[in-house]
Amino acid sequence: MSKKMNLQGVLVLLTGAYMLLGGISLLTGNTQGLAGFSHDISRAFGGSGSTVNIILAVVEIVAGALLIMSRFIALGSLDSVLRVAVFIFWIVLMVFELILNNHISAINTLGWWTLLVNRSIILIILWMIKD
Repeated sequence: MSKKMNLQGVLVLLTGAYMLLGGISLLTGNTQGLAGFSHDISRAFGGSGSTVNIILAVVEIVAGALLIMSRFIALGSLDSVLRVAVFIFWIVLMVFELILNNHISAINTLGWWTLLVNRSIILIILWMIKD
């Protein structure tokens, strides 16, 4: 059973894609094409990648995929639970990424503030999208 596609549906798809791709790039460490992909995968599963980063990346991939799937498959009451879970996960991800992952020392840099705004936009979209 498919759902009607409107602007809100497009936001759900784009947010899901953003999370899915962000999780993949966090897991592989590769945002510059496919060069070195196998090396990055091996690094992610046992090399210099931190366990917390790997867990967050996998959860982000799953959350993004579930958001995308929710636009094409009727999930019933699970849909609203999924949205709340993804919203809470995104807050946890923001705390890890912006504060606990040694980025708090960069709070006075433009990059930190740009990342905060970027992540906050996704958080607001997650708050706004409802079925």
